[in-house]
Amino acid sequence: MSNSDGNAVLVNALSSSIRSTLNGMETAPALIRRVLEEESWRSFTSPRGEQVDHDSFESFVTTAPTRGLGKTIDEIVRIAGDDENVLRLLAEALGVEADDLRSPETMPSMLDTVEHDAKEFGAYARAGGWHFGLMVARNVKPGNNQPSTEKSGAKLDGTRKVTAAKFAIMAGTGVPRVMRFYRAWERAAQAGVVPDFDSLAPGMAVDLPDPELWAEYFTTYERNSDRRESIAQQAEITGTSYAEALKVAERPGALRTAILGDAKTAEAARVALIDRMQDDPELQRSMAKTLAQAPDLKRALASESRRAERVGVIREVVEQGKAKTPTGQMIELPHSARERASEHLVVVNDPTTEPEAIEDAYEAVQAIIIDAIHADPEIQTNEQRNRYHKTLSSTVRNIESIDPEDLLAVADDDLRQTISAAQKRINELAELLARTQPNRLRAV
Repeated sequence: MSNSDGNAVLVNALSSSIRSTLNGMETAPALIRRVLEEESWRSFTSPRGEQVDHDSFESFVTTAPTRGLGKTIDEIVRIAGDDENVLRLLAEALGVEADDLRSPETMPSMLDTVEHDAKEFGAYARAGGWHFGLMVARNVKPGNNQPSTEKSGAKLDGTRKVTAAKFAIMAGTGVPRVMRFYRAWERAAQAGVVPDFDSLAPGMAVDLPDPELWAEYFTTYERNSDRRESIAQQAEITGTSYAEALKVAERPGALRTAILGDAKTAEAARVALIDRMQDDPELQRSMAKTLAQAPDLKRALASESRRAERVGVIREVVEQGKAKTPTGQMIELPHSARERASEHLVVVNDPTTEPEAIEDAYEAVQAIIIDAIHADPEIQTNEQRNRYHKTLSSTVRNIESIDPEDLLAVADDDLRQTISAAQKRINELAELLARTQPNRLRAV
């Protein structure tokens, strides 16, 4: 066998000749014979300088140019014609008898039917049509690569269906294109126009509908847009019908009417919007703006937020045995307090409970918390201390925020009296505390 570069010359000549052979030229059979005799197909350099290696002659024939011939075995046999030497060499390379090559009905069993369809699909997918839809329908099972099983009377030969991604790779095309044909067939199957996927297997032939019907299930719906691809992905995730979802998307007026006229549809729309907002910041901003500009919605949102907060407090008291005091302490509640609060949790967990009843339950639980504070001297002391700290800290911050020069510019008798009264009260408190800790405090 010659080197890769020498093989490339012969392979390229054969590829060029085959394209011409379809127009009546007669050089291809001799070139096929040389490629087979010298086994040039096994290893050669592509016109792009890539090293190409094939383990089988079928792979060399069916792989797309320039790494192969981009044909089917059946086409190569037809090109060989009656040349017995070429037919013999072909049979040896394929591992079959020469007589088998002369019998068209034996050809499908010689090929990997999935790969055969994938190559043909890749070459002619843009033409559309039921024939290409069938190629996808009988060979592709999205997200699965398990062996086909016998169903609905289909005679299966054990050939595996493949994922859309694998079929696309075989075809030299993209997954979105494969899935557009898949979904077009799915819509037609739902309409009873063609067999469903489970009754089809690789290599199976079926009677196809009128070619003019294809546009009804493909062109009308399938356009290469991100919007439709997004709908398709969601349909596959949720297990719903892509065709039905797309019909709804194409009729926003009808969707709005259904939401306005039917409570269940409105609820489904609400749930969908909430789910989408989790990953859609733009929708979040739009909804927030809508709420901010509608007074009734703002009040409803504030009321529901308050309700949720109240319910959360009651649930935390009962389930975790913890509560936050008025000054912000987090305390552990005794078992008896939790039991009393649990009665109110039953009330708020009822979705039919009125807002007023939830407010009453919250106030009752707050009273339980206050009782727990008064029952524990240490907690009560800390609560009082925290209250004084907060009050004094707030007072000091307010006094420190006063600019002396600004104060002098606007001072009147009322301000002077207010400040003098404040100073007197602070001195009294400081003297009171100084009597218990004389070394730390003194009046100012």
